[in-house]
Amino acid sequence: MADDKTTEIEIMEEQDTHAMVTPLPQKFVAVGQIEADDVKVFIKRDVYDKIEKFSTSDTTRELGSILMGHFCEKEGQTHVVISDFIEAKYTESTAYTLTFTHESWNYIHAERSRLCPQKKIIGWHHTHPSYGIFLSTYDIFIHENFFNIAFEIAYVVDPIKGKRGFFGWKNGKIRKLNGYYIYD
Repeated sequence: MADDKTTEIEIMEEQDTHAMVTPLPQKFVAVGQIEADDVKVFIKRDVYDKIEKFSTSDTTRELGSILMGHFCEKEGQTHVVISDFIEAKYTESTAYTLTFTHESWNYIHAERSRLCPQKKIIGWHHTHPSYGIFLSTYDIFIHENFFNIAFEIAYVVDPIKGKRGFFGWKNGKIRKLNGYYIYD
């Protein structure tokens, strides 16, 4: 896998898989085509903007973060509400790789405890500077092994091409979603 674009990640605590009784956003804009059987992803406008800014802060290497928020089940559908993110500091990265180190995870867990202890880790984000929106073979491995609960998503941003996309679970496989919602 030497030529593969890779991301390494390590989860240090067990994830609570119980859905919250969380009201879904009422004011939102759809981006793309929302498929009936896809995970429904809602991202708060200011969080979307902050991730965009963070993603363009260094386009010479991959950057990453952890997505925070809640999820709920409604009428047999999984809905994910992203209301915060925590930058993955202390990573090791190149233009094609990203490794979340132990120091990264220590920082993420400390920030979660300090800023948003009531929120769940609901996924991860990373950048692909100038090479598009997809999950590499290793990204898929990471998602299948560390973000394998139905509500856990991946968000990829190409800050140079100005493209972005979410990936969610569909029929037991991680698939690119055709659309998502931005809410206020």
